[in-house]
Amino acid sequence: MTLKELAESFPEIYKQYCDHYSSRKMKLKPIDRLIDFIESRYNISIINIVQEKNQNFRPCIRINENETTYDISLPLSRSKSFLVTKALEAINMGLVK
Repeated sequence: MTLKELAESFPEIYKQYCDHYSSRKMKLKPIDRLIDFIESRYNISIINIVQEKNQNFRPCIRINENETTYDISLPLSRSKSFLVTKALEAINMGLVK
């Protein structure tokens, strides 16, 4: 998910992101700044479990201590984007404490 997509899909969360210190960590890539924001502001952990074969990762997310591992194998950048989308959906639906 790009910052533009975040702004268009979740404008209130995007405003919170812009006000948060994570948005100013210029040494991080935008997706990593989003992950930093989500993990520091909400009760969510984004985990990428390494798969030895072809450097693919199994996305895993922990929301309110409930862990979900998805049975897919993705390159790291796609796995991060997938998990950010899942986290934003949970935040938007009010599932996060």
